[in-house]
Amino acid sequence: MGETTWLFGLPCSGKTTLAEGLVGPKTIHLDGDFLRDTLNTDLGFLKADRTENLRRAAGMAEVLNKQGFDVVASFITPYESQREMIREKVSDVAFVHVKAPIDVCEERDVKGMYEQARKGKIKNFTGIDAPFEVPEQEEDVLEVQTATHSKKENLKEINMELNRKPEPSHVFLGRWQPFHDGHRTIIDSVADNRKGVVIAIRDTELSEKNPFTAQERKELIKNVYSSYQNVKVMIVPDIDTVAIGRRVGYSVVSVPEKIAEISGTKIRQEYEEYELLAGAHLSD
Repeated sequence: MGETTWLFGLPCSGKTTLAEGLVGPKTIHLDGDFLRDTLNTDLGFLKADRTENLRRAAGMAEVLNKQGFDVVASFITPYESQREMIREKVSDVAFVHVKAPIDVCEERDVKGMYEQARKGKIKNFTGIDAPFEVPEQEEDVLEVQTATHSKKENLKEINMELNRKPEPSHVFLGRWQPFHDGHRTIIDSVADNRKGVVIAIRDTELSEKNPFTAQERKELIKNVYSSYQNVKVMIVPDIDTVAIGRRVGYSVVSVPEKIAEISGTKIRQEYEEYELLAGAHLSD
């Protein structure tokens, strides 16, 4: 049985952005704009139509949950009565109020919807000429602030407060000599999206190409990811061969060209040159 996380708030408050950060391999994102452009093109924006739009979305969420899929839903959901209806229809649902001041929402509005609503060109627009009812039972709703907190901070709070388990771990194996921005870009693409990450450090012998001990690398990487609950760092024996069993199932992370061009050897040489220059300066 899956579970549903229902994000709601004013238009342009950041619901879709956070929803996309919660989506994993077994999670389906139900987005208000997408459903209105496909399944619910017959509905308008009066309260009755809005409620029907949400009723259909809640029904889809419950069906998907029963099939074992988690659902992340991002809808304005402006009325408390609508949220109560969703509670009745979805067996395991947690609400997240994605909150931002209306002036911030207007600044983010690249489509110009708020401006059109203020000019009367769009009717029944939430926050302008249609109400948004702030939740009264705050103990039943998690609130996140997108104007004052980053996407990463809000995703971390949602996962921790709702006790959402990360998706199956992604393993990154390497020497990490040194651990540089190229490595960060690849690993962060997974770690920032709620997925579990295991960074495995090969216990290589010290040499010119491997100047840092495995323990030194472990402490460095742990410090880098100290705020991530979904990242684990471990030391593994130096590896000669990696064998993949049948039907294990794995995927290869696509590495951007600019990242692939980063050379750890070049970075080490730059460190050495810097140390030599610093030493020469101190001896003068």
